[in-house]
Amino acid sequence: MRRQAAPGPRALAYRYAAATTLAAAVFAVDAFTHLGSAVAVLYVLVLIIVADIASRHAIQAFAVGCVGLTLFAFVYGHGVDVMVEPGLRLLFSLSAILATTVIVLQRHADRLTVESQAELLDVTSDAIYLSDAIGRIAYWNKGAETLYGWSFDEAWGANAHALLATRFPEPRDAIAATLRQTGEWQGELTQRTRAGQTLYLFSRWRRRPDGTEGGGTTLETNTDITARRQADEALKDSERRYRTIFETLAVAIWEHDLRPVKEALDALRAEGVTDLAMYLAQNPDFVTRTRSLIRVTDVNGTALKLMGVATKEDFFTRLDDFLPEDDPTFPAFLLALNRNVESHTAETTIRTRQGELLRVIVAFNFPPGAPLDRVQASVLNITERVKAQEALQHTRSQLDHALRAAMLGEVSASIAHEINQPLAAITAHAAAGQRWLNRPEPDLDEVRASLAQAGAAATRASEVVRRVRTLMTQVEPEKTLLPVNAVVEEALHLLRNEMAAQGIVLAAALGAEDSRIEVDRILLQQVLINLMANAMQAMQATPPGARRLGVRTHAVPDEVIIEVCDTGPGFSEQVAQKAFEPFFTTKAQGMGLGLAMCRTIVTAHGGEIAIAAPEQGMGGKLRLSLPAVPAAES
Repeated sequence: MRRQAAPGPRALAYRYAAATTLAAAVFAVDAFTHLGSAVAVLYVLVLIIVADIASRHAIQAFAVGCVGLTLFAFVYGHGVDVMVEPGLRLLFSLSAILATTVIVLQRHADRLTVESQAELLDVTSDAIYLSDAIGRIAYWNKGAETLYGWSFDEAWGANAHALLATRFPEPRDAIAATLRQTGEWQGELTQRTRAGQTLYLFSRWRRRPDGTEGGGTTLETNTDITARRQADEALKDSERRYRTIFETLAVAIWEHDLRPVKEALDALRAEGVTDLAMYLAQNPDFVTRTRSLIRVTDVNGTALKLMGVATKEDFFTRLDDFLPEDDPTFPAFLLALNRNVESHTAETTIRTRQGELLRVIVAFNFPPGAPLDRVQASVLNITERVKAQEALQHTRSQLDHALRAAMLGEVSASIAHEINQPLAAITAHAAAGQRWLNRPEPDLDEVRASLAQAGAAATRASEVVRRVRTLMTQVEPEKTLLPVNAVVEEALHLLRNEMAAQGIVLAAALGAEDSRIEVDRILLQQVLINLMANAMQAMQATPPGARRLGVRTHAVPDEVIIEVCDTGPGFSEQVAQKAFEPFFTTKAQGMGLGLAMCRTIVTAHGGEIAIAAPEQGMGGKLRLSLPAVPAAES
């Protein structure tokens, strides 16, 4: 059936004019002629003419007009005296008009229903078409036009499935058999649009037989599911990729159902528990019971290998099955879950099927808003790494001890090197005391002062020996919080006499007035004495008037800098590379232990010592940096 176009205003006017003209003609014949037939029956044609264009009220108005004209013509021609034969013709005519009116009004109502249904079919976005017994399209709605691209006129009469290149999910004969048996069929199929695009559709067919063999019509409703099908395919592809990654990842992954645990924590909150950490510490039974609630829902192949299990069906069913009884990390996990954090990482121990204990790092992810029925945990086996670290630490400890033992020989030589200055001071003060005694009139006060200074030098020599030996053992240096300038000034005081004897001018610029350092006073002073003594020895070839020793301190963020420079020849590139190596020396009588000991002492205090670029007019320069103690701590 072709889609009927609504008549235009001009066509409506012509139809109404024709109906009115016909009614006038029937009236004229009926009223002004003496025909012996029921001419008024022809008013039925007037009703038929307006039946498919007029509204219900218009049809009723035409019917009333026709009845009125019939009665008027009868009274005009026959008067009020009703004879039998004319009366029967009148009754017959009125019956025909009324019967036709009823039929036309009924058809009008049916037409309105059909038009409404047709409008609904056109409004829907689904493609709907009607095909006859041999598959030719008899109806094609707007949805079909939009979806497929063919208009009603182009599709009408064509074979639907040839036009759309339909591919069925099962043989066509099977679909036809289902239609004959049940009158309905539904399934997914593919069709092609006019532009060549392939569509995936969910199709529903309903067959209406006409009583003949193989006859009847089939109504097909097709819903476009292309986007959904593509989304489903993308989802399946994503799931396949995820499953592949999940199963082949080198990290062990297993999934847990944490809903019972969350419910238990929520129940505690409902009971008024506010400090969960304290509650867990006071109720270890709750921790144990909660741990047994966690069920393992899935694992990957790496987890099976890690735990020594052959199949997923044989894997541990609950977290409690492979955690040691005294696992200390589970309370922290409960606290993290209770805080609704996005992730939680812990280092713990798990037990394999064979009973072997493994050290692992476990990382839980809790995506915001995600359900807790399949929470994934990544498990990284660090057993071998921990063993390697422990072995390395043990080896380092042994090596460090061995190095310290190997340095005992160096210590002996170092002690001898370091106490040369105190011994020289003892000798000088003892000789001075003896001279004061040998005078004709001995000066006992000077003798006492010399002996006191000799005793102080002896005490310092003893402290140097003890502190150097301590440094070479596993005992930490005896650190004290001291002003850096005070330590430097004390070291300068011990060398002032030697500087004066060698004609060395001291240029001290101690700028770190408020800086504090935590050091062993004796050892750091010995470092400074070594550096300044080396500088004094380096200036032996320098003319006496040009011998200058520079000592400076200044503070930088988080550090205190001490610099010692001289006007000697400085360090060559080759000497600078080996200056801090044990037993390396450029002096004929040197032992090569001074700078090596200095570096050991400074490193033990968390500092650094290095040869710095020389300043203009100076030779060698050594720079020592030590951690500064903030004022709040000091």
